[in-house]
Amino acid sequence: MSDKDRLPGPGHCGEDVAAYALGALEPAEAEAFTRHLETCAVCRDELEAFKQVVDLLPMTAPAFKVSPKLRRRLRRAIANEPHPAAREASASRRPRRSWRPEWLPRPVLGIAAGLAVVAVALVIALSGGGSGTRVVQAQVTGHGSASLKISGSRGELVVQHLAAPPSGKIYEVWLVRGQQAPQPTNALFDVNAKGDSEVDVPGSLKGVDQVLVTPEPAGGSKVPTHAPVIAAKLS
Repeated sequence: MSDKDRLPGPGHCGEDVAAYALGALEPAEAEAFTRHLETCAVCRDELEAFKQVVDLLPMTAPAFKVSPKLRRRLRRAIANEPHPAAREASASRRPRRSWRPEWLPRPVLGIAAGLAVVAVALVIALSGGGSGTRVVQAQVTGHGSASLKISGSRGELVVQHLAAPPSGKIYEVWLVRGQQAPQPTNALFDVNAKGDSEVDVPGSLKGVDQVLVTPEPAGGSKVPTHAPVIAAKLS
């Protein structure tokens, strides 16, 4: 690529195509890349491939609510990612090798990379939406509060300022359907020093009328041995 085609500053031809297609570049960067596209046929070809993916993927991706735990893991992963300057400094100290096989055309490579970039962008965007989430405030015996976040048929119990279970015991989550006896789950949890915890409720909540929590012997029980300390009524 000639000096005329090369973007100013560090980087290599094509590295900004995905961000440009997603509208993720800063205004000044987007303007510079627009000028670059006028003289670079390679980037124009890759941009066209990216745009096809960006246009089609939202129609095929199912709507879902990402759990807070996944959001926290994503944020930790982003926080642990080395700064671009550090990566470039490291890369400059070793010979640059291309991982792209010679037989793989750049437009095909662009589509594959575009799918990955757009998928991550959709996860981030969808995780911020709460229009499909219902929150049920639970009754708590004693101090503390609890709420059940329901997305579709899945649920997450959020507990705050709850007393720790008695010595040798642990909290267990139960599901109640109609007049049936409470059914045990494998959701066993404790609380931290502040009395907080977030617990994914196993299985589907379809047909479930109540979600209960009781303190049980370590390892859990098949039937409740204590009155519920948390009760969330779904209907």
